[in-house]
Amino acid sequence: MKKKIISIMSGTSLDGIDILLGEIEGAGLKTKVEVIFSKTYMFEKRLKERIQIAISNETSTSKLLCSLNFEIAKAFSECILNFCEIYKINHKEIDYIVSHGQTIYHIPFPEKDYMASTLQLGDGSVLANLTGIPVISNFRTADMALGGQGAPLVTYPHYILFSDNKKTKAIQNIGGISNVTVLPKAGKINDVIAFDNGPGNMMMNRAMKKLFNKEYDKDGLISETGALIIPMFEEILDNEYFCKKPPKTTGRELFGDQYTDKLLEKYSDFKDTDIITTLTHVTAFSIVKSYHDFVSKKYQIDEVILTGGGSKNNALVKLIKFYLKGIKVLLADDLGYSSDYLEALCFLIIGNETLNNNPSNVPNATGAKDFAILGQITPVLRKR
Repeated sequence: MKKKIISIMSGTSLDGIDILLGEIEGAGLKTKVEVIFSKTYMFEKRLKERIQIAISNETSTSKLLCSLNFEIAKAFSECILNFCEIYKINHKEIDYIVSHGQTIYHIPFPEKDYMASTLQLGDGSVLANLTGIPVISNFRTADMALGGQGAPLVTYPHYILFSDNKKTKAIQNIGGISNVTVLPKAGKINDVIAFDNGPGNMMMNRAMKKLFNKEYDKDGLISETGALIIPMFEEILDNEYFCKKPPKTTGRELFGDQYTDKLLEKYSDFKDTDIITTLTHVTAFSIVKSYHDFVSKKYQIDEVILTGGGSKNNALVKLIKFYLKGIKVLLADDLGYSSDYLEALCFLIIGNETLNNNPSNVPNATGAKDFAILGQITPVLRKR
């Protein structure tokens, strides 16, 4: 039976709130999904600033986190209701909302005095009751309860959407953090390799904001005018994360604003354009190096499919092609999937698996001890 589901997604880069309406039926490899409408909303300036304050250990407070859990859900609900109004969608016809929530903090491994854990704000119950639509949310915790890192979670939907009997494909997402799913030709789910490569747009965007007062390097135009700062490049690539074997995941805690700001201060004598160029090289090189270090000994990649905001950065795409030396590189858009909304589509598929009582984590990607049904379902009284 077909279901109409709205998926709402906000990533670590805070570059917008993506909303997608899809029609889906079946489950697992028999899933059939069609995207009907999609739209991106910008964060209201004050809310974005408050989220940035909450992300920082130095400025966050319990009171702020408590409030933001409701504030983000309210913002999401307003976007969804506006989305329905614009596209003349009767919200009573929507079966579910799938909401990833806004990641505030992620601890993939136990630390002194802290459990491995994750926090996504935007309460599902608040969202359900403000929209009048049942919500599926909070996807990462079930995997972490079983010893996983709670990421990457798009591995399973990538397997559903892109598996190929003749080609080994790498689905390379470049959001705030970059992550890859390697799908071996004619492979099963347990053959898949997936992990976070390292920083995607996160460090570049922070530097653009600090140095040029721009949200990002549009089309990579600034990056293309600069030169590589070799000491800075080598210092970042010396981070132990790049040597760590999968399963592994990372985020703002390692490559966020504080780390980037320290680098900007240390290398302030260099040209601003050179700093952006260097950070772009770091993202491209770390992606390709991770293939060499953790994939090539097992699989030969035939094709790389780029998605996420970074796939719009022409300079970054050129560098990835340069470092890959001859491997075919495509954009998700070339295959009929929007790079801007692929992650939202992936979580829609995960939400559908939840409704079918099917697991949708991939233990060899997250490190979990077992498969898990992801997400929590919040019912709501539907007004007739």
